[in-house]
Amino acid sequence: MAAALTAPLFADDATPPLKPWSDKAEVSLVSTNGNSKGTTTSIKNLLAYAWNEITRLEVAGGGLGSQNNHQVTAENYNASEKYTLKLVGKNYAFERFGWDKDRFAGIQNRYDSSAGLGRLLLDLPNDKLHTELGGGYVGQEFTDGLHDNYASGRAYAKYEHALSASSSFTQDAEYIHNFKDSKGYRLNTETALTAALSTHLSLKASFVWKRNGLPPPGVVKDDTITSMALVVNY
Repeated sequence: MAAALTAPLFADDATPPLKPWSDKAEVSLVSTNGNSKGTTTSIKNLLAYAWNEITRLEVAGGGLGSQNNHQVTAENYNASEKYTLKLVGKNYAFERFGWDKDRFAGIQNRYDSSAGLGRLLLDLPNDKLHTELGGGYVGQEFTDGLHDNYASGRAYAKYEHALSASSSFTQDAEYIHNFKDSKGYRLNTETALTAALSTHLSLKASFVWKRNGLPPPGVVKDDTITSMALVVNY
């Protein structure tokens, strides 16, 4: 009995070491059968590793596919890495590189690299605002075989609000400027609500809006995705 009573005291004194890595996976699946037959699948994963309090690496990847009556109606894939280095105060420097493919939007391959500075502009118990500003280079290969390369500018912001101890609201917005042709800008946004189900499981409802100011011929400017996903955190 004495050993059982004193064991929790010793356990409280021992502080577990901080975990240097974290992983977040999102999975959503929608299937319809009957008068219409369709399947939409979306998978995302974000792996982060922090060597110390100053440096951090994030590696992300994902894909989305949709079929309607056995005909592919949507298909896109993406992969990226981002390295951040903490500077004085709440400032940091970053380097990022991303690849994506979306043949229904006319993109066979797009390579997007950038570097710049960021700052945690708002840091309150329930509210946080991250901002980034930088420049880079974009190389695009279209499905019709044409290419387009240009110097780019990037502005990014992410707002996080804790609705409760187990739920949160986030808003991401990214603007990529085309210095070769200002009409060829890109805008990416995501609005999301996340509610925790347990320590490692959450439900996420999100709305994604993507705009290409100068899309390839036959492609519309706007793409939207509304989804409900199961999120696994470790």
